[in-house]
Amino acid sequence: MDRLVDGLGVGYFKLDYNVDAGSGTSSHPGEAPADGLLGHNRAFLDWLDGVLDRHPGLVLESCASGGKRADYALLSRVQLHSTSDQQNLELYAPIAAAAPTAVTPEQGAVWAYPLPDDSLDEVAFTMASALLGRIHLSGLLPELAPEALALTHEAVAVHKTIRGDLATAVPAWPLGLPGWYDPWVALALHTPDTTYVTVWRRPGDDSDESAVPPFPTLRGARVGVDVLYPSTTKAQATWDPEAATLDVSLPSAPSAVLLRLSTRPG
Repeated sequence: MDRLVDGLGVGYFKLDYNVDAGSGTSSHPGEAPADGLLGHNRAFLDWLDGVLDRHPGLVLESCASGGKRADYALLSRVQLHSTSDQQNLELYAPIAAAAPTAVTPEQGAVWAYPLPDDSLDEVAFTMASALLGRIHLSGLLPELAPEALALTHEAVAVHKTIRGDLATAVPAWPLGLPGWYDPWVALALHTPDTTYVTVWRRPGDDSDESAVPPFPTLRGARVGVDVLYPSTTKAQATWDPEAATLDVSLPSAPSAVLLRLSTRPG
Protein backbone atom coordinates (compact mmCIF):
# COMPACT_ATOMS: atom_id res chain seq x y z
CA MET A 1 0.00 0.00 0.00
CA ASP A 2 2.80 2.43 0.89
CA ARG A 3 4.57 1.69 -2.38
CA LEU A 4 1.42 2.25 -4.42
CA VAL A 5 0.70 5.57 -2.72
CA ASP A 6 4.22 6.96 -2.40
CA GLY A 7 5.71 5.48 -5.54
CA LEU A 8 2.82 5.47 -7.98
CA GLY A 9 0.61 8.24 -6.62
CA VAL A 10 -2.50 6.12 -6.07
CA GLY A 11 -5.07 8.16 -4.11
CA TYR A 12 -8.16 5.92 -4.03
CA PHE A 13 -8.59 2.28 -3.09
CA LYS A 14 -11.74 0.17 -3.19
CA LEU A 15 -11.36 -2.42 -0.45
CA ASP A 16 -13.81 -5.07 -1.64
CA TYR A 17 -12.97 -7.17 1.39
CA ASN A 18 -15.77 -9.73 1.44
CA VAL A 19 -14.22 -12.40 3.63
CA ASP A 20 -16.91 -14.30 5.53
CA ALA A 21 -15.43 -15.14 8.90
CA GLY A 22 -18.65 -16.72 10.12
CA SER A 23 -18.86 -17.16 13.88
CA GLY A 24 -15.11 -17.06 14.31
CA THR A 25 -11.96 -19.16 14.03
CA SER A 26 -11.38 -22.68 15.20
CA SER A 27 -10.93 -22.29 18.92
CA HIS A 28 -8.04 -23.43 21.02
CA PRO A 29 -8.83 -25.08 24.35
CA GLY A 30 -10.43 -22.52 26.62
CA GLU A 31 -10.91 -19.98 23.82
CA ALA A 32 -14.33 -19.05 22.41
CA PRO A 33 -14.64 -18.92 18.60
CA ALA A 34 -15.63 -15.24 18.89
CA ASP A 35 -12.16 -14.43 20.22
CA GLY A 36 -10.65 -15.15 16.83
CA LEU A 37 -13.34 -13.17 15.04
CA LEU A 38 -12.81 -10.18 17.34
CA GLY A 39 -9.07 -10.38 16.89
CA HIS A 40 -9.44 -10.50 13.12
CA ASN A 41 -11.69 -7.44 13.16
CA ARG A 42 -9.38 -5.44 15.42
CA ALA A 43 -6.33 -6.34 13.35
CA PHE A 44 -8.05 -5.06 10.21
CA LEU A 45 -9.01 -1.81 11.93
CA ASP A 46 -5.47 -1.36 13.24
CA TRP A 47 -4.16 -1.82 9.70
CA LEU A 48 -6.58 0.81 8.37
CA ASP A 49 -5.55 3.22 11.12
CA GLY A 50 -1.91 2.78 10.20
CA VAL A 51 -2.51 3.31 6.50
CA LEU A 52 -4.50 6.52 7.10
CA ASP A 53 -2.01 7.83 9.66
CA ARG A 54 0.75 7.50 7.08
CA HIS A 55 -1.41 8.78 4.18
CA PRO A 56 -4.07 11.16 5.57
CA GLY A 57 -5.15 12.27 2.09
CA LEU A 58 -5.89 8.74 0.92
CA VAL A 59 -9.51 7.84 0.11
CA LEU A 60 -10.64 4.36 1.12
CA GLU A 61 -13.90 2.78 0.02
CA SER A 62 -15.26 -0.20 1.89
CA CYS A 63 -17.85 -2.74 0.80
CA ALA A 64 -21.01 -3.56 2.71
CA SER A 65 -20.58 -7.29 2.03
CA GLY A 66 -24.29 -7.91 2.38
CA GLY A 67 -24.44 -5.60 5.38
CA LYS A 68 -21.90 -7.56 7.43
CA ARG A 69 -19.44 -4.66 7.26
CA ALA A 70 -21.88 -1.80 7.76
CA ASP A 71 -20.67 -1.11 11.30
CA TYR A 72 -19.18 2.09 12.60
CA ALA A 73 -15.99 0.49 13.79
CA LEU A 74 -15.23 0.22 10.07
CA LEU A 75 -17.27 3.19 8.83
CA SER A 76 -15.42 5.56 11.17
CA ARG A 77 -12.25 4.81 9.22
CA VAL A 78 -13.37 4.93 5.59
CA GLN A 79 -14.69 7.85 3.58
CA LEU A 80 -16.99 5.83 1.32
CA HIS A 81 -19.06 2.70 1.79
CA SER A 82 -20.43 0.79 -1.19
CA THR A 83 -23.95 -0.20 -0.22
CA SER A 84 -24.51 -3.03 -2.72
CA ASP A 85 -23.68 -4.53 -6.08
CA GLN A 86 -27.33 -5.45 -6.62
CA GLN A 87 -27.96 -5.60 -10.37
CA ASN A 88 -31.75 -5.51 -10.29
CA LEU A 89 -32.67 -1.82 -10.40
CA GLU A 90 -36.04 -2.42 -8.73
CA LEU A 91 -34.42 -4.25 -5.81
CA TYR A 92 -31.81 -1.54 -5.34
CA ALA A 93 -34.50 0.98 -4.39
CA PRO A 94 -35.13 -0.39 -0.86
CA ILE A 95 -31.38 -0.80 -0.33
CA ALA A 96 -30.71 2.82 -1.29
CA ALA A 97 -33.66 4.03 0.77
CA ALA A 98 -32.69 2.06 3.88
CA ALA A 99 -28.94 2.74 3.65
CA PRO A 100 -29.04 5.87 5.90
CA THR A 101 -30.18 3.68 8.79
CA ALA A 102 -26.57 2.53 8.98
CA VAL A 103 -24.46 4.84 6.80
CA THR A 104 -24.41 8.63 6.63
CA PRO A 105 -25.86 9.88 3.31
CA GLU A 106 -22.62 11.54 2.24
CA GLN A 107 -20.78 8.27 2.88
CA GLY A 108 -23.24 5.78 1.38
CA ALA A 109 -22.31 5.01 -2.23
CA VAL A 110 -25.07 3.75 -4.53
CA TRP A 111 -24.20 1.94 -7.73
CA ALA A 112 -25.89 3.74 -10.63
CA TYR A 113 -25.53 1.66 -13.76
CA PRO A 114 -27.83 2.64 -16.65
CA LEU A 115 -27.81 0.02 -19.38
CA PRO A 116 -28.51 0.29 -23.11
CA ASP A 117 -31.58 -1.96 -22.95
CA ASP A 118 -33.18 0.03 -20.13
CA SER A 119 -36.21 2.18 -20.86
CA LEU A 120 -35.93 5.88 -20.10
CA ASP A 121 -38.04 5.35 -16.97
CA GLU A 122 -35.63 2.63 -15.86
CA VAL A 123 -32.60 4.85 -16.48
CA ALA A 124 -34.18 7.61 -14.40
CA PHE A 125 -35.15 5.07 -11.71
CA THR A 126 -31.56 3.83 -11.51
CA MET A 127 -30.06 7.29 -11.33
CA ALA A 128 -32.64 8.59 -8.84
CA SER A 129 -31.64 5.83 -6.41
CA ALA A 130 -28.19 7.40 -6.03
CA LEU A 131 -29.08 11.08 -5.71
CA LEU A 132 -29.49 11.17 -1.91
CA GLY A 133 -26.18 9.40 -1.40
CA ARG A 134 -22.90 9.17 -3.30
CA ILE A 135 -23.14 8.32 -6.98
CA HIS A 136 -21.06 5.36 -8.14
CA LEU A 137 -21.60 5.84 -11.86
CA SER A 138 -21.13 2.70 -13.90
CA GLY A 139 -22.94 0.74 -16.59
CA LEU A 140 -22.33 0.76 -20.34
CA LEU A 141 -22.35 4.54 -20.63
CA PRO A 142 -20.76 4.78 -24.12
CA GLU A 143 -23.52 2.55 -25.50
CA LEU A 144 -26.47 4.54 -24.16
CA ALA A 145 -28.87 6.18 -26.57
CA PRO A 146 -28.73 10.00 -26.59
CA GLU A 147 -31.91 10.37 -24.49
CA ALA A 148 -30.64 7.92 -21.87
CA LEU A 149 -27.24 9.58 -21.78
CA ALA A 150 -28.92 12.96 -21.32
CA LEU A 151 -30.83 11.58 -18.31
CA THR A 152 -27.55 10.36 -16.85
CA HIS A 153 -25.85 13.72 -17.35
CA GLU A 154 -28.86 15.44 -15.80
CA ALA A 155 -28.73 13.24 -12.69
CA VAL A 156 -25.04 13.97 -12.12
CA ALA A 157 -25.65 17.70 -12.58
CA VAL A 158 -28.54 17.64 -10.07
CA HIS A 159 -26.46 15.72 -7.56
CA LYS A 160 -23.74 18.36 -7.72
CA THR A 161 -26.28 21.04 -6.76
CA ILE A 162 -27.54 19.20 -3.65
CA ARG A 163 -24.55 17.21 -2.40
CA GLY A 164 -23.43 20.06 -0.15
CA ASP A 165 -26.59 19.56 1.93
CA LEU A 166 -26.15 15.81 2.38
CA ALA A 167 -23.49 16.05 5.09
CA THR A 168 -25.84 17.85 7.50
CA ALA A 169 -29.21 16.42 6.42
CA VAL A 170 -31.20 14.13 8.71
CA PRO A 171 -32.87 11.11 7.07
CA ALA A 172 -36.50 10.10 7.52
CA TRP A 173 -38.78 7.49 5.99
CA PRO A 174 -42.22 9.05 5.41
CA LEU A 175 -43.70 5.75 4.16
CA GLY A 176 -41.92 3.74 6.84
CA LEU A 177 -38.77 1.71 6.43
CA PRO A 178 -38.91 0.00 3.04
CA GLY A 179 -39.91 -3.61 2.67
CA TRP A 180 -38.18 -5.74 0.07
CA TYR A 181 -41.25 -5.90 -2.17
CA ASP A 182 -43.09 -2.70 -1.24
CA PRO A 183 -44.55 -1.10 -4.39
CA TRP A 184 -43.87 2.39 -3.01
CA VAL A 185 -40.62 3.44 -1.30
CA ALA A 186 -39.62 6.89 -0.06
CA LEU A 187 -36.55 8.44 1.52
CA ALA A 188 -36.42 12.01 2.82
CA LEU A 189 -33.46 14.09 3.91
CA HIS A 190 -34.27 17.10 6.09
CA THR A 191 -32.21 20.27 6.34
CA PRO A 192 -33.38 23.35 8.30
CA ASP A 193 -35.05 24.93 5.25
CA THR A 194 -35.31 22.13 2.70
CA THR A 195 -36.49 18.54 2.50
CA TYR A 196 -35.33 16.33 -0.34
CA VAL A 197 -37.58 13.37 -1.10
CA THR A 198 -36.99 10.47 -3.47
CA VAL A 199 -40.10 8.45 -4.23
CA TRP A 200 -39.93 5.16 -6.09
CA ARG A 201 -42.84 3.28 -7.59
CA ARG A 202 -42.23 -0.38 -8.34
CA PRO A 203 -44.50 -2.89 -10.09
CA GLY A 204 -46.96 -4.55 -7.75
CA ASP A 205 -50.22 -6.45 -8.04
CA ASP A 206 -52.21 -3.75 -6.29
CA SER A 207 -49.93 -0.79 -6.94
CA ASP A 208 -51.85 2.49 -6.98
CA GLU A 209 -50.68 5.37 -9.13
CA SER A 210 -50.13 7.61 -6.12
CA ALA A 211 -48.73 7.59 -2.61
CA VAL A 212 -49.29 10.08 0.21
CA PRO A 213 -46.22 10.32 2.45
CA PRO A 214 -46.71 12.45 5.60
CA PHE A 215 -44.31 15.12 6.85
CA PRO A 216 -45.58 16.05 10.33
CA THR A 217 -42.72 18.45 11.06
CA LEU A 218 -43.98 20.65 8.19
CA ARG A 219 -47.59 20.81 9.36
CA GLY A 220 -49.15 24.19 8.64
CA ALA A 221 -46.13 25.43 6.71
CA ARG A 222 -46.20 27.03 3.29
CA VAL A 223 -44.24 24.55 1.25
CA GLY A 224 -43.08 24.86 -2.33
CA VAL A 225 -42.65 21.63 -4.27
CA ASP A 226 -40.08 21.40 -7.05
CA VAL A 227 -39.22 18.46 -9.26
CA LEU A 228 -35.43 18.11 -9.30
CA TYR A 229 -35.11 14.90 -11.31
CA PRO A 230 -35.93 13.81 -13.90
CA SER A 231 -37.06 16.94 -15.72
CA THR A 232 -39.01 14.77 -18.17
CA THR A 233 -41.04 13.10 -15.43
CA LYS A 234 -44.82 12.78 -15.60
CA ALA A 235 -44.94 12.80 -11.81
CA GLN A 236 -47.29 15.19 -10.07
CA ALA A 237 -46.93 16.29 -6.45
CA THR A 238 -49.35 18.34 -4.36
CA TRP A 239 -48.75 19.63 -0.83
CA ASP A 240 -51.58 19.63 1.74
CA PRO A 241 -50.53 22.01 4.58
CA GLU A 242 -53.29 21.01 6.98
CA ALA A 243 -52.69 17.28 6.69
CA ALA A 244 -48.92 17.82 6.20
CA THR A 245 -48.92 15.28 3.39
CA LEU A 246 -47.46 15.16 -0.08
CA ASP A 247 -49.65 13.51 -2.70
CA VAL A 248 -47.25 12.03 -5.26
CA SER A 249 -48.51 10.51 -8.49
CA LEU A 250 -46.28 8.37 -10.70
CA PRO A 251 -48.30 7.00 -13.62
CA SER A 252 -45.92 4.17 -14.55
CA ALA A 253 -43.88 1.52 -12.80
CA PRO A 254 -40.98 1.34 -12.39
CA SER A 255 -40.43 5.08 -12.10
CA ALA A 256 -38.94 7.47 -9.57
CA VAL A 257 -38.72 11.18 -8.86
CA LEU A 258 -36.60 13.43 -6.67
CA LEU A 259 -38.52 16.33 -5.15
CA ARG A 260 -37.50 19.35 -3.12
CA LEU A 261 -39.81 20.73 -0.44
CA SER A 262 -38.90 24.31 0.49
CA THR A 263 -40.52 26.16 3.37
CA ARG A 264 -41.62 29.68 2.55
CA PRO A 265 -42.28 32.59 4.90
CA GLY A 266 -45.76 33.88 5.61
